Amino acid sequence: MSLLDRIRACIAHDPARLRPWRIAGTVAGWVTPPVADLLDRQPGPLRPDGHGWRLDERLAGPETRAEALEEVTDRLIDAGLVRKRRNERYPVLAEWGAPLLATVDRGAAVALGIKSFGIHLNGVVETADGPLLWIAKRAADRALAPGKLDNIVAGGQPAGLSLAENVIKECAEEAGIASELARRAVPAGAITYMMETAEGLRRDTLFIYDLALAPGFAPRNTDGEVESFERRPLAAVLERVRDTEDFKFNVALVIIDLAIRRGVVGPEEPDYLALCRGLREPVDPSSGGGAD
Repeated sequence: MSLLDRIRACIAHDPARLRPWRIAGTVAGWVTPPVADLLDRQPGPLRPDGHGWRLDERLAGPETRAEALEEVTDRLIDAGLVRKRRNERYPVLAEWGAPLLATVDRGAAVALGIKSFGIHLNGVVETADGPLLWIAKRAADRALAPGKLDNIVAGGQPAGLSLAENVIKECAEEAGIASELARRAVPAGAITYMMETAEGLRRDTLFIYDLALAPGFAPRNTDGEVESFERRPLAAVLERVRDTEDFKFNVALVIIDLAIRRGVVGPEEPDYLALCRGLREPVDPSSGGGAD
């Protein structure tokens, strides 16, 4: 595969298969046919509304709406469309920075096709021969991408935490990075993608951070999510992204982004502009979109 193929894999979806659901007139999510079939049969608090559904308008405020979405989550679990609750609340937002519409259990986020947010951190060691990148190997018991390679730190963005607070929390849990060091992480932009999967629709924004690490630093996982770590030259990591299936799907995007920013992938690359657009081009199910 090419690097552009990695991006295309993460924006693969068919808008014609998707149907929206709304909260207070705002599209909150898009669902794929298996979930749509369930909602047609058992709408519950999601009432039919043209081509899609709307959350009962008598439910005012994020907390009351969250309770109603718990009922929807129960139906999804009972139907086998969601494996289990994750007991972590994700915000339901029209856009990042918009008012909170509701919250939903993380386990149902993909099935309900909400906009989800997360943080990914590049742990970089500078050397005279170029940057080295710390890579994590996910534990074999992970529900998503077990045993795949990952960033040194990555995690979903729960409701109730700021991005900076989440970076500090995830750094401590996933790599044993002290809060004093984690606070030095530098925001480096965001990546968006939308990907249709067997579980539903992933509509993800990844906030990217870079953290300079000393040559003698060694990460240490504390929450059981990572099996091991390795440190490799960025150019070699990028080659592995292109030529193997070793990496978790969205991590490939983060590494491509870093390689562009560090000049490992430059304008002489035939797909350079398509790569740049594909990482950040807004994607709307109602109009299609994605990389060329």
